[in-house]
Amino acid sequence: MFRIRTARLLQIAAAMSAIAIPAAAQTGSANFVVGYSLQPLNNAVTLTTGATISFPKTQVGGTATGTLIIANMGTAAGAVSSIAVTGAAFNTQSLPLLPVTVAAGGQMTVPLVYSPSAVGTDSGSLQVVAGGRTVTASLAGTGIAAQLQFQVTEGGQTTSVDPLGTAPVPDTPLGSSSVVSVTFTNIGSTTVAISNISVNGTGYQLAGVPPLPLNLVAGGSATMSFTFTPAQPGTSPGTLTIGPSAFTLAGRALGPLYRYSFSLSGNSSSVAPGGTVFFPQAQVGTSSSGAFSITNSGTASGSIAGIYLGGSNSPFVLSSLPAFPLTLAPGQTASFLITFSPSAAAGSSSVMNIDGAQFTLSGSASSPPNLPGYSITGASGTLTPLQQVSVGLSLAAPYPLNLSGTLTMSVLPQGFSADPAIQFSTGGKTIAFTIAANTTTAVFANGATSVKLQTGSTAGTITLTPAFQTSAGAALTPTGGAPLVLNVPAAAPVVVGAQITSQTATSLTIAVTGVANTQSLSHLDFTFTPASGYSLKNASVSIPVSAAATAFFGSAAAQNFGGQFVATVPFSFNVGSSVPSAVTLMKSVAITATSDQGTSAPLTLNLQ
Repeated sequence: MFRIRTARLLQIAAAMSAIAIPAAAQTGSANFVVGYSLQPLNNAVTLTTGATISFPKTQVGGTATGTLIIANMGTAAGAVSSIAVTGAAFNTQSLPLLPVTVAAGGQMTVPLVYSPSAVGTDSGSLQVVAGGRTVTASLAGTGIAAQLQFQVTEGGQTTSVDPLGTAPVPDTPLGSSSVVSVTFTNIGSTTVAISNISVNGTGYQLAGVPPLPLNLVAGGSATMSFTFTPAQPGTSPGTLTIGPSAFTLAGRALGPLYRYSFSLSGNSSSVAPGGTVFFPQAQVGTSSSGAFSITNSGTASGSIAGIYLGGSNSPFVLSSLPAFPLTLAPGQTASFLITFSPSAAAGSSSVMNIDGAQFTLSGSASSPPNLPGYSITGASGTLTPLQQVSVGLSLAAPYPLNLSGTLTMSVLPQGFSADPAIQFSTGGKTIAFTIAANTTTAVFANGATSVKLQTGSTAGTITLTPAFQTSAGAALTPTGGAPLVLNVPAAAPVVVGAQITSQTATSLTIAVTGVANTQSLSHLDFTFTPASGYSLKNASVSIPVSAAATAFFGSAAAQNFGGQFVATVPFSFNVGSSVPSAVTLMKSVAITATSDQGTSAPLTLNLQ
């Protein structure tokens, strides 16, 4: 065997002698050329720095051989000073003690051996230093388990698999498992010993393994299986090892996988469940909005039942929400708005729930700008009872934010109680208004810039006080302005009406309607004018009513009437039998009411 190999090397050397000799060799110096040959072809190849010697695929446990040829093509002897090989699977054999002198026209040969210990690729390097010249090359080889043939069965389908290839794993929905069977057959002529069967990677687990160690005779077969139970959508990498063979696993999980992001002012950032969505500091009364997006980056459609905020009185508001349940196909995105409208100068946070995922919304606020002074326009000073007047409200300067507020009326009566009729024309003692940003005039109901109020029937003071807040609800204190105080002074009573409510031949009853804005009366006076042809002995009658008035105005029943009263007074007359009715004796009656404030103007009731 050695002699045959030598003969081949001589032939190689002869072939290499045809390589052109550099000019340096013609000056009496050594000139080394490095080459190699690999079995079984044994073709000689010149080796240059940076080249790669690629050994053929080799069975694990076997060897592939080649020969390193170092030929001196010069005209003088030269030395081979160094031959170095790296890589666990590569080595040299029969390497002499270096340096070795090679005569001109001579050569040195060194066997190269590749011995893979496992299935897969191997790499190494070769360096030769000869005659002052260094040649460096890479070494490459692939170990295979050529004696075993593999077939993978999944989903009822069987596929042949290369020992260095990828074993198919079926797409598997989240929450379920797939079983993959692998049958390996010894197609060689000798027994194969298998001492290791394993699987690694998230979601992979051995399901059935034959007893180990397993000695698989020529022509024999065995089967093992593993399960794929994915934990999250996407591809799950893994490795299946059967003896010297290793297979790549790339099972794909079918299911939704949500990715979340938040975009504000053109800047977008990813947010993970349990994370925080930050809003920049905002001034109280202003707001900022950002888009929150949900993208299904998984491998199957998913459904979201709802999106909501926890807690109450949150400065955060969700809007433009999609309809629920929301279905997102793979690659599909849904977005909605989150608005931060702070109402107080402080930090704020809320929890947003997207099904089981929670996100903290966080923001802080600074104080709003100072509110200018205000003035209440329209009515002022002293008013009369039962009057209706208009008032308006304006700021001393425009304000940059939208405002809302209320104008509140308070009443301090001089008598027992205030007339409930003292109120705004819209009803009640408060009325809402708004002031648009960068304007000064308050707008009341129906877009009016003023509102009417009734002074009622009781004396006292009416005070109007405004309160301001931002549209987000932050209370504001104006820098100037004062409440409007309207005065309804105490006045003499007023008789507004009278009528006869009953009559007989000798009597009649008169009901007097009037207003006493101090809720007090001392007496009522009646002056009768007789009809033509008749005379009255006592034409004027004064009736004291102080006690009755005090009892009436101080009662709960009178509180709904303010200073208004109805006094019913009966009168009796001594007349002859020939008179059909006492009223026929009277032409008219003049009525006045008196209190501590004076006497009213008379009201005349005509009886005929």
